[in-house]
Amino acid sequence: MKNKVSFSQDERITTLWRYILVCTLLIFVGFQLRSVILAVPPVLPLIQHDLGLSYSASGFLTSLPILVLACAAWPAGLLAERIGARTCVSFGLALLAAGTLLRALWASAITLFVFTFLLSLGIALAQTAVPVLIRRWFPTSIGLVSALFSDGLIIGEAVAAGITVPVMGQLWGKDAWAATFVFWGLPVVLFLVLWLWLAPSTNTKVPRTSPSVTRSRSWFTSQREKSSSPSPRTRVNPLHLGILVGSGSLIYFGMNAWIASYNLALHQAYRTPLVLVILNAAQLPMSLAVTFVAQQMAGRRWPFIVSGVICTCAIIGWIFTPAMLEPLWAALLGGSSALVFTLGMGLPPLLAEPQEVGRLTGITISLTYAVAFLGPFVGGALWDFFQLPAVAFTPVIIASLALILLGILLPPRDTFGLTAHQQEKRQNKKEQEHLLTLTKTSLAVPRE
Repeated sequence: MKNKVSFSQDERITTLWRYILVCTLLIFVGFQLRSVILAVPPVLPLIQHDLGLSYSASGFLTSLPILVLACAAWPAGLLAERIGARTCVSFGLALLAAGTLLRALWASAITLFVFTFLLSLGIALAQTAVPVLIRRWFPTSIGLVSALFSDGLIIGEAVAAGITVPVMGQLWGKDAWAATFVFWGLPVVLFLVLWLWLAPSTNTKVPRTSPSVTRSRSWFTSQREKSSSPSPRTRVNPLHLGILVGSGSLIYFGMNAWIASYNLALHQAYRTPLVLVILNAAQLPMSLAVTFVAQQMAGRRWPFIVSGVICTCAIIGWIFTPAMLEPLWAALLGGSSALVFTLGMGLPPLLAEPQEVGRLTGITISLTYAVAFLGPFVGGALWDFFQLPAVAFTPVIIASLALILLGILLPPRDTFGLTAHQQEKRQNKKEQEHLLTLTKTSLAVPRE
């Protein structure tokens, strides 16, 4: 199929309308990657009842996509470098659509887990590949476009959590949870067609500097290395970064997994739709507020420390204050976790060299979701063991405290190295200044 979106030789999007079009595509990729999995928690009590799932099994169902992301993101990053990030997104969307629709056709406990695994594998492929595309298509605005992609993820979460139950009740009845899988699966099929049609083509291999450019710059590079010593460079440790961002994701997924069942156990089920909407919708204003300053805020300690303090206070308030205050605590938890996610996921494409983006993104996402996986699963196991609803939120408390500690231990921003694009700009500027100096010198020499 002929590509409808052109781009410059180095794959950068250069014109305004193409910039807007491709950003819109990436926003909708994010939307599809979250709407499918976040439509499950609102109907989880129905699924649990109809299929006879225990609390542990229900927790595993909601945390299975997180577990697959944790296991598959790192290999997906390597695959994106091998076969191309655009192809990975295409395969990911295809698996997402197939798994979602097949869950509706065979509604049993075993098939539910099998097809959830399938669609989760698609999410891992697509989500890991997108930062690689951002680095190639938007090297001068990585922070902005990464935040826009995060906005798409968050919008998908908020919309799915907010409208799944009302739409189900209006169109198919109050217990037709299988029909909601079709409702969220068909748009993925439609968007896959749009992606294949409109998304720019990419080189399969990571772009490298041409030999002629390398030779032309070698003299200037050697002169620069002789004249100035390299500045110290401190990169974010992938383990540190993954656990840090994973703590924010654990808070978010842990709350989404157990709010409905927790309120049902406390005979407050009527509060669940509003609270889930607020928890997910509160992320969007925060993510949008960070969008245009993401590159300036990336790597700073204070956003993570503040988020940890807010989340700690909010989850304690959730457990020990009246249920009527749940919307307030949900807003604080949702907004703070969005701040951690938006800033944390923008770091790999900002800090990595072009050939390293897939790998670093894969490692970060794997660690992030390995940590996040523990929330719903451990929370359900604790509930089964102690028979106390509130203990399901114990992992959320631990993750909130971890945000504070890991935020404090994050290296100072001024010790980070320059991004690849910043290095290139600085190098080009120095070369131009040196050429200008040579030109002036040659003009000043008197001719015979």
